[in-house]
Amino acid sequence: MSIFRIWRDGWFSLLLLAAYVATFNAWLFLPRETVVLSGYGVGLILLGLLVYAGRRRYFLNFWDRFWHATVILDLVIEARVIPQHDHLGFLLCAGAFAVVIGGYRGWLFLRARSKVASLGFSSAGEPGVSGPHSGMTFHPGWEEEFKAVYRRGAEAWTSGRRSPSTMFSAADGAFLANLGCSTQELFDLVDDASVYGEPDLATTLELQRLRRGYFLDVQGGKSSGFRASMSDLPSKAASVDGIAWLPRLIVKARLKLRGEMPDDLMYGCGGDRPFVRRMKTTLPDFLRLVRDCGDDDRRIVDTLKGGAGLR
Repeated sequence: MSIFRIWRDGWFSLLLLAAYVATFNAWLFLPRETVVLSGYGVGLILLGLLVYAGRRRYFLNFWDRFWHATVILDLVIEARVIPQHDHLGFLLCAGAFAVVIGGYRGWLFLRARSKVASLGFSSAGEPGVSGPHSGMTFHPGWEEEFKAVYRRGAEAWTSGRRSPSTMFSAADGAFLANLGCSTQELFDLVDDASVYGEPDLATTLELQRLRRGYFLDVQGGKSSGFRASMSDLPSKAASVDGIAWLPRLIVKARLKLRGEMPDDLMYGCGGDRPFVRRMKTTLPDFLRLVRDCGDDDRRIVDTLKGGAGLR
């Protein structure tokens, strides 16, 4: 593994380890009052970096973020509680944190690469069609190319390229646009699949079939040019017939069909997936239901309740 890749995949962990060791080493020579103040100061700086790293999608899951936060908390607590630092025992703590965090992240990366390999993709090469994608809206092989773009995105994720602009090439973006899909939408699906194991590729492909059909048959292959804002959505707590989340998901599904999703919104997110399971349906089937019912909210609600046995 190259030094560049080690830094790209572990920059925050390495900075955290260096700050931890350097701070404790400095405390060997500082008076008590300075230790407390510096502990708070360093902890605040590291907390800011933790938030920044989270926004850059550095953390692979909740526990990855939790263990990093634990290191910061330990530093602040020891600055406040331990009256004097006069030995090198902190090196053992630093080593333990390095083993736990480094081992856990390494295991997550190996698991993610295993998932990519199970899709028939190897980092040694790129499967599928290569070359320009423009003009492929009606190409009969669009599904295979879509799967190839998805797999390239999954490989990019495992290598640390975790944003729409770095995960997909301009050619991939043009190909997706011809299907009525944005790089942000596919990025969100790849990102959640890599972290949580769902939605899988088959679900993502079926969602794209539905969106592409609507894009071509209803919208004539042209974007509406409208993007909703997050404030346009019902709240997460909004309910209909006592079913929370449903009003929000109906609106999300319509936005997904029309290609009008804001960048901060994902159809099939961590809130949608358990909801559709509880309602005994799937993400594609719910999207299909909303498509077939049009603006008839009552029909959507009654059909969903009937399938879930709630009538």
